[in-house]
Amino acid sequence: MDSNKWKFIVNPNAGTKLCLKRWEKAEPVIKDSKIDYDVVLTTGARQGQELVKQAVNDGFDRIIIVSGDGVVNEGINGLMELSEEKRKKVVFGVLPFGTGNDMCTSLGMPWNPENSAKTLINKTAVAPASVGKVNYPDTKFEVYFANVFDFGISSLVNLANYEGEMKWIKGPNKYTLLALKKLIQVKQRKGTIRLDDGDPIDFRLMFVTIGVGKAVGGGMLCCVDAHPQNDFFDLFITQNVSKLQTLKGIKTIHKGEHKKMKNTIYTTAKKVEVELESPIAMEHDGEIYIPEDVSAHVIAKHIPLAYNALYNTEHPSMKWLTPEELEQGIKADGTATGMSHHKGRTWMEKN
Repeated sequence: MDSNKWKFIVNPNAGTKLCLKRWEKAEPVIKDSKIDYDVVLTTGARQGQELVKQAVNDGFDRIIIVSGDGVVNEGINGLMELSEEKRKKVVFGVLPFGTGNDMCTSLGMPWNPENSAKTLINKTAVAPASVGKVNYPDTKFEVYFANVFDFGISSLVNLANYEGEMKWIKGPNKYTLLALKKLIQVKQRKGTIRLDDGDPIDFRLMFVTIGVGKAVGGGMLCCVDAHPQNDFFDLFITQNVSKLQTLKGIKTIHKGEHKKMKNTIYTTAKKVEVELESPIAMEHDGEIYIPEDVSAHVIAKHIPLAYNALYNTEHPSMKWLTPEELEQGIKADGTATGMSHHKGRTWMEKN
């Protein structure tokens, strides 16, 4: 029997309100495992942050978010508000019962409720993972992310999903259809981006994705080579891409085959500073902040190995490093192994 105390934080509204039904299928597996666990349901927006801090202070050392990416982000922010001493004694995991489940592209968790629960209990291991910290100098607002920070088409898609557009469509295909809709509507703001205090780079905004992890917007592998154990971000920037080019490139981005896409930049950096001509909705791991909450000036900094994550040791397309390997100075590699990351993501969705 596992000697740890597990806290499952369940968002009943995730996955177009299907999360609770998925949890009801997963919980018998949890019960059969004989672990010491407790369950709490979120009852309001952005409550996950406080629930994670409370769980840690109550002595739980396995914190599992049962939801989509938005409450995952709330949980990460709760963890990052704790002292480093407390944070390093806790392990953070996810059951991917939302719609897009982009965080779990890196964690390797299957989506089927029973299989996901079995994997969580029997096939996961603990390893350090990195986060990013986003600061909006104009408003003094700060927020962390553990997967991808993005703005442009992808953040507008998640804002539309949050506001209930196309709510009759279920599953990750909803994100693709919303992306096509927003592509038609979007205004391409001008901006500059500065990487690691280098010279500013001009761009017209379609996508800017800054990744600790790989996927955003329901499986778009914008940061395809990213690894949560790196000490830098992967970035995908559409520097001067037309709407038609974007339309043609969406399938390529989903497959993670876009690194040499015309008029784009794929690179890495530890610090990213962006200034836009006007604010836009900003997305941190699926958690959306509208323009009134943020600002057109934003700085993201990488924080290496900031918390402990539970990952699938049988991840279909990526290798995680053990704490011992990291101590030996071995560097993480986010490139695909075994199968492509697109096929790995498809495997997760179907298993």
